[in-house]
Amino acid sequence: MQATIITLGEELLSGQTVNTNLAHIAQALKSIGIETRRAVTIGDSEPMIQTELKRLDTPLIILTGGLGPTHDDLTKEGVCRYYGLPLVLHHESLSRIRNYFAKLGKDMADSNTKQAYFPADAIILPNRFGTAPGAIFEAEERTIVLLPGPPSEMQPMFVQVLDYLQGRFSTDPRHEAGYLLVGIGESDMESKLQAFYAEHADVDVASYANLAEIRYLFKSDNPEALEKAMDAFRLIADRYIVGPHDKTLEQRVVETLMHQEKTISFAESCTAGLAAGRLVNVPDASKVFRESYVLYDNASKMKQLGVHGTVIERFGAVSDACVYELAYHLAQRTDCDIALSISGIAGPSGGTAVKPVGTVYFGVHHEGKTKTRHKVFSGDRQMIRHKAVVHGLYLVLKALMHEDTD
Repeated sequence: MQATIITLGEELLSGQTVNTNLAHIAQALKSIGIETRRAVTIGDSEPMIQTELKRLDTPLIILTGGLGPTHDDLTKEGVCRYYGLPLVLHHESLSRIRNYFAKLGKDMADSNTKQAYFPADAIILPNRFGTAPGAIFEAEERTIVLLPGPPSEMQPMFVQVLDYLQGRFSTDPRHEAGYLLVGIGESDMESKLQAFYAEHADVDVASYANLAEIRYLFKSDNPEALEKAMDAFRLIADRYIVGPHDKTLEQRVVETLMHQEKTISFAESCTAGLAAGRLVNVPDASKVFRESYVLYDNASKMKQLGVHGTVIERFGAVSDACVYELAYHLAQRTDCDIALSISGIAGPSGGTAVKPVGTVYFGVHHEGKTKTRHKVFSGDRQMIRHKAVVHGLYLVLKALMHEDTD
């Protein structure tokens, strides 16, 4: 089974909005054995929609965007005109849209009525987070799926699409699994895998690198070969593996804290709350997260957590001594089970020959002991800060697992 994905929106073409819908849909389709043969991004133009439809030869076509109430939201109208499908009012959808505005204490505008029109035989996909319903319908032996553009609306709706596709089409997904790695660069990891690739040539291996994180995905038609490759990979990369590829680092930290019935607190300087913010992306973070301090200047470090002025004067705020005191006093102040402190030089200024831009120190207090580490990260200011967050959470997870990171 093959699919085409068409994402619409001038904001996507201009780069103002990152096209996360494409990645989400393609990965989800792959998980049920559907190959994305073609993907294209176009503007909000009916002629462009119809031009793309003429080019397509896949049995499944998925379009996102252009389902809003404005004059330039023409996806549904353009597709249906191309296939000669009249639109009729779907009363249940109209009622849902009215109720959506009623909950906000607003009257529905007349322009929103167009969002409730669909081909007569369409399967309507309710929108729990917006006004634009989606739809699935057949046209010229093709399955057409229309979805809203905002990811917060599209992604929950796409779960319904996957259920439909799995029930309608006979899919045969390849066996796949993978790992999330932190603490090693992609080139360094690749240098360790040359013999591995030769020994497991019957397994497809792909790496996906992000800021300070790498996901390795393994796919094979042979489950035994896949398992063997996974075991061999783990022997090579074990110290850097933080979990399966389909989980985030912060999920693993929260899961481990919950399993061990422990709590965590943060004291952040250069990352300014990014570590705490990333942790609370996980719904269950409230069960393990105690407190967070953003202590950006030296006076706040002394005032809030009792760092000695002589420590900062002698060693500087970006030092082993400073993050040691931050982590230690944070644990005492918040009565948490594990404390993480981060202080560094994100740039573009502030670096020295001894401590260049990108230098970040970490303190972790756990089970009565405080350990410090430091790294020098490359990249611009934001990259350095995000890499520091990843490494800090990595140190927390390794400490919880009683695994050394040296």
